[in-house]
Amino acid sequence: MTFKNWKSDFLIRAADDGVSSIILDQISPFLKPSDEAMQSDIAQPEARKTLQHYVNLTVSETRVTQGRIALSQQMTVFDQIESEYQVDRHIVAAIWGMETNYGSIRGNVPVISALSTLASQGRRASMFEAQLLAAFDIVKRGIKSPDQMLGSWAGAMGHTQFMPRSYIDFAVSANTGIPDIWTENPADALVSTAHFLVCHGWKSDTTWGQVAYVPDTSDLHFLRHHPPQTPKNWEGLGILTASNSRSDYLGLLLLPGGAASLGFVVSENFNTLLHYNNSAAYAIAVGHLADRLQGGAPLTFPLGGDTRGLTQPEMQFVQSRLTELGFDTINADGFTGPNTEIAIEAFQIAQGLPVDAFAGLELLSHLQSL
Repeated sequence: MTFKNWKSDFLIRAADDGVSSIILDQISPFLKPSDEAMQSDIAQPEARKTLQHYVNLTVSETRVTQGRIALSQQMTVFDQIESEYQVDRHIVAAIWGMETNYGSIRGNVPVISALSTLASQGRRASMFEAQLLAAFDIVKRGIKSPDQMLGSWAGAMGHTQFMPRSYIDFAVSANTGIPDIWTENPADALVSTAHFLVCHGWKSDTTWGQVAYVPDTSDLHFLRHHPPQTPKNWEGLGILTASNSRSDYLGLLLLPGGAASLGFVVSENFNTLLHYNNSAAYAIAVGHLADRLQGGAPLTFPLGGDTRGLTQPEMQFVQSRLTELGFDTINADGFTGPNTEIAIEAFQIAQGLPVDAFAGLELLSHLQSL
């Protein structure tokens, strides 16, 4: 479907859903393709860098230093966050740092254009159309006009990059009035982020997780599917966890970089971070940055991990080859999802490989040899 055809169809459906002709006429000129959104959607960093590269890039010494300065400068609002929402200030500051480098890079892409481009491409059309309708609601309420809604290529806005639907559902003011996440003052955005986390189940007395060291001889399939355990119980299963003063929590074992990279035992708060950005690499980077802001040490990755992530064509080959071999990935779009991970795991079991469900260079090489 061409963008023009999608736009015509979407406007008809929006009108049928009750969007007034006044709002549609006001927004329609801003429904136009964005080359930046189209290209960026293909090469998201969480999908193309290894976990080690992604963490080292996003949790740099400069970002840690800037974060400590930002915490000091915004002490009043962070005091408010911990008092009213019981969310650790370092987690909120880490999200702020990850999303916009503490407000310095908030994006200048027209949000209406970005969302309409992504909706028209079809891969996640329903999600982006829902975000568009939420943006329409922001306009309808008189909060922002279409030309004032600027943000990232994915349609996220403000200091902590709220999508339009999240703004409608979770944005709150640090004082009174309409929440303004776009202003130079980050207070409303930071408080809104804390409110978002609480609404998605954040637990004030629980860490996000910690590093876990998995012996080479471990039964990865058993451990990865094991019910949540305390770090002490994980140690009883042979998994050594990094020391943590808040270690009394139930956690799952994750191997987001595969068996050759670091493992993590993560809590329910990790799952809450996934609601903010559904990428394990992102959630780990946020948690690690929060730890660094409190004086924690950098992560030390083992030698021997992948030097790079798979390209989209390589990932499509992996998916297609697995399907040909009887391990159906359902789709060969070049993006790793639950169906692809299930197929990889089944293939690894059948081949007697370490069962980490990880799509890396070793798996690619193995499939190319068959």
